[in-house]
Amino acid sequence: MIHPNTTFPRLFAFAVVSLLAISCAFTARSFSAGALSEQKQEKEKGKGKKKSKGSSQAPVEDGRPLLWEDRGDTASLDLFWGIGSEQEQPKPPFVFDKEDVSGTNPKIKIVDANGVKWNIKFDEEVHGEVAASRIVWACGYMVEESYFVRSGRVDGVTGLNRARKFVAADGSFRDGMFEKRPDNIARRRNNWTWTANPFVGTKELSGLQVLATMLNNWDAKPTNNNVLGMYDADGKVVDYYIVADWGGSFGKMSAFVTYSKWNLADYNKQAFLDGVSNNRLKLHYRGRSQGAFRDVPLDHAKWFAGVVGKLTDAQLREAFRAGAGTPQEIEGFTARLRQKINELKTAVGN
Repeated sequence: MIHPNTTFPRLFAFAVVSLLAISCAFTARSFSAGALSEQKQEKEKGKGKKKSKGSSQAPVEDGRPLLWEDRGDTASLDLFWGIGSEQEQPKPPFVFDKEDVSGTNPKIKIVDANGVKWNIKFDEEVHGEVAASRIVWACGYMVEESYFVRSGRVDGVTGLNRARKFVAADGSFRDGMFEKRPDNIARRRNNWTWTANPFVGTKELSGLQVLATMLNNWDAKPTNNNVLGMYDADGKVVDYYIVADWGGSFGKMSAFVTYSKWNLADYNKQAFLDGVSNNRLKLHYRGRSQGAFRDVPLDHAKWFAGVVGKLTDAQLREAFRAGAGTPQEIEGFTARLRQKINELKTAVGN
């Protein structure tokens, strides 16, 4: 028999104690979970800070637009390596990533022994594009780092379409242009036009138009222009406006099917300038975006003549050697380009 005067108080006290214990345990668990959550959040914040601080990451924010920069002592520049170097050239073994189906030329994406990403371009453009990139860079304009590789092999190649003609089943290839795709450079995919960009009316843009005509780069369409975002020496973001494809150079200029690439006979035949009128230098440009290449202010052309005129024949030979030209091509392209430089200097009165 349960006695009401003694049992109920005990049960009530037991219930109170139990509730207090459960409440304390719940509070402790809540505090512990909260503390762990805060610790996790702090840890994630720390990870984010560490990642964003790394110099290997490409900038996301827009930077200061830049088209040209002073190379300093132009005559001392090494035009065989250009913007690159012997140490930075692609290192085998190469591992296949995927085929690049953009543009019109066959390309594949690979990773080299140092973990660096590259695009390998094949076909007739590779000689002219490498050589042109050296000259363009020496004149103060930004280019993408590239190298001509006579032969090599890529491991794991599979599923090729356009590139199948240039890469064998075992991955071996010949005559490829390696163009670097570093993780710390943002490719903005901004196909700027020659008539709408931050540099319209500047001597630097006029100089680039003269240079494109001088090299017979008939393929100056907006889709071949791009913007590269990167950090400068002070850690600030700079957006370089570049011509990303110089493959249609050193041949016959034309906007239609009669154009050619890396053809010494055609390069020798075509005119460069059409005289001076109303203080403007008339360009003999024949190709894509032709309307933007009719003429440039004479004082702009004079400025650029002072830039390109500093290059020596020895440097020009090195640029064509970098593009794997034959001895005849190296001497022939150098001689014709020197003629054009002298023609420009005479036209502007330098």
